[in-house]
Amino acid sequence: MTAAERSPSRRVIDLDAWRYFERCSPGKLGVLLFYGLVAAAQALLLLPVLLLIRHAVDAVIPQRHIGLLIQIGGAIFALRALGSLIALWLRAAHVRVLKQATLRLREDLLQRLFMLSRAAYSRLDRDTTHARIVLDTERLDEMSHAMVARLLPALFSAAVLVVLLAFLNARLLLLTLALAPLLLLSIRATGGLVKRRVFVFQRAFETFSNGIQFVLQHMDLTLVQSFEAREAERRRADMDRLRRASERMAFVYAVHGQLQTITVTLCGVVILVAGGAAVAAGQMTLGGFLSFWVAAGLLNQHVMTIVGAIPEAIAGNESMVTLHRFAMSCEPRPYRGREVIPFSGRVRLQSVEFGYGGSPVVRDVRLDLGPGETAAIAGPNGAGKSTLLYLILGFYRPQRGELTADGVPYDRLDLVELRRRIGVVMQHPTFFAGTVRENIAYGYPEATTEEITRAARLALADDFIRALPKGYDTPIGEEGILLSGGEVQRIAIARALLRRPRLLILDEPTNHLETAAIHRLLDQLARLEDRPGVLIISHDRDVLRQVERVHHLENGMLTLREDRTGPRAAILALGT
Repeated sequence: MTAAERSPSRRVIDLDAWRYFERCSPGKLGVLLFYGLVAAAQALLLLPVLLLIRHAVDAVIPQRHIGLLIQIGGAIFALRALGSLIALWLRAAHVRVLKQATLRLREDLLQRLFMLSRAAYSRLDRDTTHARIVLDTERLDEMSHAMVARLLPALFSAAVLVVLLAFLNARLLLLTLALAPLLLLSIRATGGLVKRRVFVFQRAFETFSNGIQFVLQHMDLTLVQSFEAREAERRRADMDRLRRASERMAFVYAVHGQLQTITVTLCGVVILVAGGAAVAAGQMTLGGFLSFWVAAGLLNQHVMTIVGAIPEAIAGNESMVTLHRFAMSCEPRPYRGREVIPFSGRVRLQSVEFGYGGSPVVRDVRLDLGPGETAAIAGPNGAGKSTLLYLILGFYRPQRGELTADGVPYDRLDLVELRRRIGVVMQHPTFFAGTVRENIAYGYPEATTEEITRAARLALADDFIRALPKGYDTPIGEEGILLSGGEVQRIAIARALLRRPRLLILDEPTNHLETAAIHRLLDQLARLEDRPGVLIISHDRDVLRQVERVHHLENGMLTLREDRTGPRAAILALGT
């Protein structure tokens, strides 16, 4: 998360951010405006209600027409019931549109995550990004609901009520509106403070959320380092900052609300005094004053609704600005091709150069991996072996040179489809808190039991899996914590083999597997009719003896050391 993404917006409303939100649900803005017009039309139902009240007070009650009074009461009730039905329909329509818009926004953010380049993802603050997608979209959803379900209907209704009040008594309305600048000044005075307090609270909540995630993810580290007391102290400090930020925000909310209440109450007092004086002077009937008072009371309710929604709107606007900045800062993937090929397993790197921040890691790399061949890349730590792996997978784009698959440049290829034909076991494979079956089948959920079992047998995992309490349905815990390192490594290999890849990449497999197991794995793969190519990244001599070609990477240069009579001579030539 960059400093720009963390800083508050200087503008009250960021139009670029809202245009981004509107693009997530194209055409919905017009629908919402239509619903707003319907809300305004609904407010017009108040006119006959007010006229009926005035007629009842001025004519029906003094003449003691009880039957007519009952009819007027029934008519008022029917009009209000009709208004309530329209309001319910509007609320349902608003909610449907808003929830769809929030869904599209979340889908867009998730898709942007999947489209991130490897370099951008490696720099990502994952806890903060989690808070962005989960917490800020929820705040935005709450704000949108407040705006469309309460704020906009209240604005439309207030506008209609102002027109009705002008119809009932324009002079009294003008006197009331003379106090409107006080309301606007009070909103302006507290709005900026509310905005700042909301921003501080959101960042404090984000820090608290990230801290709890850290505790859950690194519990073993904390216990091993005997750091429980200090870690608890750090989290208590986060919680205390959150408490203070929450208290200050709540107090500012209260100040904001009370200032508006006092201003609106002053308007009510002016109406009571001026209207009462007009009735006493015979310039206004009691029924006319009562109908004006009822309409003014309804206007007061809508104004208070508008005022109450302003803090939520400010909080949602801050979240919208943050989400927009995050979305616009996402770097796209390096390749955007669409061509799909029946990949045979051949990958070629031609004069490839790649580095980070202008400093090359690999230079003039030439590598040819043929279908069904076994090859290895050896070299010291930090030589760039993992970088080569990421280049082959299309996570990085070389600054110079070209990569091809079956002779087709990566620029033209759909790399997602290509990776479906490549099985990869990273140096530190990832697992989730599911069953053995679910972890093997991840990425290929339609796999049959037979396919899963076949992959496990090839990975030398079937025997120990069947010995587990529930076999393939045994939970393995978060990151496979309930199994040994060798067992989870075999599950990772089974996952890589499940889709019958044309190229299998093993990154430092001897970190968790003994050399004998690697030998057996390679022997089994070599006997397959659809034998995949295998690329091993390792410095283990015994593993390197099993491959047909050994490449040595050092100082950014890749050198092929090959003995045509057998791989053992190549190992000796390495001098390692």
